[in-house]
Amino acid sequence: MSNQLFFLSLADIFSVYPAIFKEQSKKLKKTKQIYLPSDEEWQDKMYYMLLEIQRHVNESSDDALTLHDINKKEKPVFDPLRITKIVSPGVSPCGRRSRTLKYCHSTAVKIKLKAGARWTLPTIANAAKLLRKPPILVDFKNEHEMRLAFSLIYDVFRYKVVLSNALEDVSFFEEHKELKNDEQRIWLMLFELYDRQFKGRNSEEKDLQARLYKESEVTELADLLWQHRIRLAASISRMRIQVGALRLSQLLPIHLQNEKVAIAAANPVVTGWINPFLIRNKEEADKILTEMGFTVHGPDDEEPLLVQHCKWDNICPLVISCIPKDRSEFTKSVLMSKHYFIMQDKNFTFGPAIMSKLMDYFELDGDILQTHIGSPRSTAYLAALFYSINRVNNFYVYGAGANLKEYRRYMESIGVNNIRLFGDAFTSFPMESNRFRTVVGVFATPPNSFSAISDPIDLICSRGGDLSMLEVLTESEVSDEGRQRVAMILEEQLLTLTMSMSRPQVQFVLYQTHSIVGTENEDMVQHVLELINKLALEKHRNAYKEQKRLEAIAEAEAANIPAAAMSKDSPRKKDKPSAQPEPPAPGTPGSTAPPLPRVESIDLIVTPDIDEFVQDTVPDICINQDDCIKQQVTGSYLALVRRKTLTHLNEKYLIRRAEQRGLFGKPEKDVKERSRPKTVKLPEQQSEPAPQDMGYDPRGSAHSSSAQQILQRLQRSTSASAIRSHLTKVSSTYRRPIAFNFVRRECKRFYVLPVYMHSTKQSIRLWWQYAYKCVTPSASAGAVWNPNLKFRLYCSRQLRIRKLRRGPWSRRQPLRLHINDIKLMCQLRGRS
Repeated sequence: MSNQLFFLSLADIFSVYPAIFKEQSKKLKKTKQIYLPSDEEWQDKMYYMLLEIQRHVNESSDDALTLHDINKKEKPVFDPLRITKIVSPGVSPCGRRSRTLKYCHSTAVKIKLKAGARWTLPTIANAAKLLRKPPILVDFKNEHEMRLAFSLIYDVFRYKVVLSNALEDVSFFEEHKELKNDEQRIWLMLFELYDRQFKGRNSEEKDLQARLYKESEVTELADLLWQHRIRLAASISRMRIQVGALRLSQLLPIHLQNEKVAIAAANPVVTGWINPFLIRNKEEADKILTEMGFTVHGPDDEEPLLVQHCKWDNICPLVISCIPKDRSEFTKSVLMSKHYFIMQDKNFTFGPAIMSKLMDYFELDGDILQTHIGSPRSTAYLAALFYSINRVNNFYVYGAGANLKEYRRYMESIGVNNIRLFGDAFTSFPMESNRFRTVVGVFATPPNSFSAISDPIDLICSRGGDLSMLEVLTESEVSDEGRQRVAMILEEQLLTLTMSMSRPQVQFVLYQTHSIVGTENEDMVQHVLELINKLALEKHRNAYKEQKRLEAIAEAEAANIPAAAMSKDSPRKKDKPSAQPEPPAPGTPGSTAPPLPRVESIDLIVTPDIDEFVQDTVPDICINQDDCIKQQVTGSYLALVRRKTLTHLNEKYLIRRAEQRGLFGKPEKDVKERSRPKTVKLPEQQSEPAPQDMGYDPRGSAHSSSAQQILQRLQRSTSASAIRSHLTKVSSTYRRPIAFNFVRRECKRFYVLPVYMHSTKQSIRLWWQYAYKCVTPSASAGAVWNPNLKFRLYCSRQLRIRKLRRGPWSRRQPLRLHINDIKLMCQLRGRS
């Protein structure tokens, strides 16, 4: 048993995640369906949608109304003095400040855990009622009592391995087999007995203990454990001695050794956010806090947080931290009973705070979608931030499931009215669904291990007291059921990211987890990013192949070649894909394939910027300095993925689509090619020199005296203009195109001219070129280089090169001038 606990304390249950992730990623590779912003069908839908909106704008009596403002409503601002304008795109709020920036002051305080018993009798009784099967309904007086009860249950589940081994060591369940089904409550009473060091209670508490234990139906369990207290204490002591554990927590796995729940329960700081649906502005909130006896500080105040003081947060809007005299009395106050103040751990506010700034950051307008509800309070906080953002039209939240009615009642109770909850899973909708056609941003919050959160009780309480979540968070080893659950979580994360990035209207995705596992964080994002970009490139290449096949069929039909005379590999006889309908010819209004450039190879096709996703840096939202969130233990992993080039559905998009459709005349070529896939242009190389063109006429110009011929000669394009325009000229003599080498910037025809063939360079220059080829290892293929020779080329005196007189090319004798002044020294290197 001690050896089992020793190896268990060194175990890492997250080590199985990479293998499970590899299995799930192989299943996802079979998915091939993806829609892109460059698809003509989607662009036409957006065009007609914007055209309908523009008609409403034209019919409006307001002359100042624009397409951008047609769906906008006047929204209130909670704190007008603290509005920070983000310089879009890619610049944080403090990015242009040249002066010394202020530093953010933490609101955390030092916490010391008590050495004695931490749990009171009412808390133990409430926990026993919750662990009963079926549970006894508990009417908590305030949220503080609820948090204490679930904190105790968390610790019981955390130490369940040690408690089970102690009970097994004393053969408790062998003597009391009828209590095997009530194992969780036996763990609770044993942990409570260990918490008070197996000592009896004071005489003043015995009556209260008897009454509360009777109400929670644990009197018999407490009496039986009291009878075995000496043997149980000895068993636990032997475990610690055999393993060498100074504390009982050292017998637990690594991820459970942290006393974060006990620290959170003893933390005097209360964190939450002011409800803007009920309190309209900051002045009203400050007034209520002052009436309750608090001293309110701004986010720039450098004073530490004291008792009966509260401070506005400098990063997350609406968030405030305070230290009340009594947390129990604070939870009973008007501030919380009327839902003016929503208590929430700050770790769950960073993601919504950043998400609320991204619409301004990217200058986008439209709807926002959240894929899952991990914490209803966190979702309500994001809705509260969107309440003052005019760029967000609608906020959709999916994944409520069976808790849909409960979540809707909660949103109604706190006054949230700008959110639309759905019980359907986000991943259950097909790609053809028209429900998300106006969604431009996705807040992806799939289920995860929640291994990075510092206060799991806040998550449990916000979910209405989910005991199954507590059991998952306190697992000490991975069973078959646990592996299956991990596989389902990773599959949901893969599908959530993939389906979010496979819709053409989505321009950015903010992915959030509360995990320390790299498989759920960086590896997940990088894998899906590569997969989506690969699928987008494959779709463009498949469209290119289909277009080439149709062009080949059209050419064959134009040449009147019968089908029987064509080979089996002919594109005319190739079977068309059965799963996809036959696309219309390019250029027709119903074509779904993106327009493709005229390229000679499929390998030259590159994904357009409007279709490609890239991972961007999460913008800074602190009002004082950059990288402020990284300096704090946030307990959240955030990754921002966006289109390389964003598509803005505005007046410019409407006009550009109208130009492409030819409503303003002949569509321009450069406008059409904006949505086309890029191509890589390689320099054209020819083994044979190109023929001569119109610029070189060997017959002379004796017959070019007429005015028409002179005009034609003046209108001809020169070599320089052809190079600048990247065009080719057609020779009038040989009726063939002449290609230019754009790297060398000279015409290949120049090499075959007699003038060039009879011209030579100066003798000295030729000599130096020949000498350089002889003494350098990087010489031409015909040169000989001995690796054992170390050459040193130098000049014995300063050369005075005289200017040569040009003579006939055939009479010149190079390598005759100043040869005696050049010495070539060779040193033989010894071989080891």
